[in-house]
Formats: sequence, C-alpha cells, structure tokens
Amino acid sequence: MIKGNKELRRYTTIYPKTVTTINSWNDYKNYGHKLLKQSNNSKLGKIIGKGAFVKKPLYSLSLVEREMGCPKSCHHWDSCYGNNMPFAHRFKTDKRKKVFKDILLTEIQDLLKKHKFGIHIRLHVLGDFYSSDYAWFWGHIVGRYPKLSVYGYTAHSPKSKIGHTIKVAINMLGFDRFAIRFSNADVELSANSTEYKPRLLENVSLNPIVCPEQLDKVANCVSCGLCWNSNAKQILFKTH
Repeated sequence: MIKGNKELRRYTTIYPKTVTTINSWNDYKNYGHKLLKQSNNSKLGKIIGKGAFVKKPLYSLSLVEREMGCPKSCHHWDSCYGNNMPFAHRFKTDKRKKVFKDILLTEIQDLLKKHKFGIHIRLHVLGDFYSSDYAWFWGHIVGRYPKLSVYGYTAHSPKSKIGHTIKVAINMLGFDRFAIRFSNADVELSANSTEYKPRLLENVSLNPIVCPEQLDKVANCVSCGLCWNSNAKQILFKTH
C-alpha cells in the first residue's frame, strides 16, 4: 500500500511541514541552515572512498518531490521514496527567480574553499531539474570549478527540453563529472527500477548491474562509485 495523503500525492510531498520556500536572501537567512547538506545518510555515506573522487566529501540537495521538477511521467510518482522520508528538509522556489541559484553558487564557492579535494554533490535526493535554465546552471558551475562534480538521476526523458540540456552538459563536461543518469530510459548510462524492462539499444548490451549497496555488497554509495562511473552502462535499483 502506498503511504500518505492521496490528494497531496497528486502534486507535492506528503510531508508539507518539512518544506521551506526560498525566494529571497531573507528567506534563506530565516531558514538558518545550508541548502547543501553534508551527507548523514547511512546509504550515501560521507567521504568518497573509491574511484576518481576519493577524499571528496559528499553533499546533497533535496527539492520538493513532485512539485519541483518531477515530470508526471515519473515511474515512481506515487511510490516516491520521499514517502518514507518524513524528516528530510525540502526546498522550493519560484522557478522564475534567480536567487535560489545565487545562494547555491555562494554555498558551493564557500565549500570549495573549505575542502581542498573538492566536493561531490548528489542531485537531487528528492525533486528533479525544474527547468532547462536550472539544469544548465549546474552544467555551467561544474564547468567553471574543476574540483566540483555532481551525480544523480532524472526522470525527464532524454528527448525532452530539460533532458536535452542535461545531455549537452554531459557531452561537454564528461559523464564522470556530470553523472546524471536518466531513470527508466532505454539509453546508455541509465538507472532503472528492477521491474522496469527497457528496450536495449540496437546492437548494444547494457549489461545491467543491480545496485551493490542494495545487495549489501558495499557499505554505502561512497564506497561503491558505480553510479558516477561511465563503464557502468545501466544500474538497476530494487523498488523502495
């Protein structure tokens, strides 16, 4: 049975009291915390221990699931794992405003001064890219700062406007630094639910790998690194 208020699941999180709106620097000041959180999630882990980004701390950003960027075609619209995250800090912003991106940029600049090995950011624990301009914001700043890298998943179709922007960023920066996988998509470098059976690309074997963390083969994401490894063409996740 799917958890939570059915009406809220039509358009937003089932935990509205955990949402903070950031439409100004004053909103940010009143919130009193950072948008980018250093991971305290046992599944994610804290410091990269394997692969190209060893010693980078892992940070994450959560938007409001469904309401901020998630396309209604998302395979997990109703069953979003945000349904099981009653304490997560979620952010939303007026998508026409620039201030949310300005705040993120300021936080990133401060973190890069703090961490000599750079930082790796999980986009997005909840929510998705809410516009092409926002997706390109991430592409631009990853390109601007060599010690910054990101990884995550998007439910936007590779053929959509936002999907196209993401693909352009990947092609320009390389997947290892802009490791955004398309969810439940019949493309390489995707991340799919185990019950979703995408068509294989013609003459290409995607050799899907079930998430090692879910199989208890590794302690957490930072000790695995497959999701930001371009040699792993398709990651399969057991439905949460």
